[in-house]
Amino acid sequence: MIFSRFGIFTGAVGMLLALSACPSEYVAIAKLHGSATVSMSVTPMFGFHSDWNREFTITDGDRAASVDLFEDTGWWQGSHLYLHSSGTYVVHEGQNGCFGFTLDPVSFDARTSISCAKMAHTAIRLSEDSPELNGYPASRYYVGLFYIGRFVEAGQAPELRDTRAKTPIVFQTYEQQAEPELPEIL
Repeated sequence: MIFSRFGIFTGAVGMLLALSACPSEYVAIAKLHGSATVSMSVTPMFGFHSDWNREFTITDGDRAASVDLFEDTGWWQGSHLYLHSSGTYVVHEGQNGCFGFTLDPVSFDARTSISCAKMAHTAIRLSEDSPELNGYPASRYYVGLFYIGRFVEAGQAPELRDTRAKTPIVFQTYEQQAEPELPEIL
């Protein structure tokens, strides 16, 4: 009887220690024009691998809006940030599709119709007239999108793997990482 009470006690203490050791939240921020920023925050899910609860926030410096993203249970390969030729910003998550947002006003209710379907490589030709928009290079995979950068786990960026314990999520600009190809939308 003593051993079973001791086992329950040590199990409960171990569980409390494991739960209290979980860091609360990590944030990666991308600066846009002026004082506008977008950020992705991740909170670890209980488990032994890098599964995350994720939230995406946009702000123009005064107003902010947030949206919860699908939980990452191992499928997430990064969230790419684009500027569409219409001026709408787009977050593309590959298999999980994409969504748009605007900064004027700050809103996830982007009314511009934007296709996030990957085009055949022969269909995409970087126009000599517009190889960039606001300094961002034209996407290699999507017509009308201009690549700003990506939110990604540090463990997926070879040069950042050593920093993963302190900063598990980062934003890499197009200058730091050329646009990698995302998996197809399911």
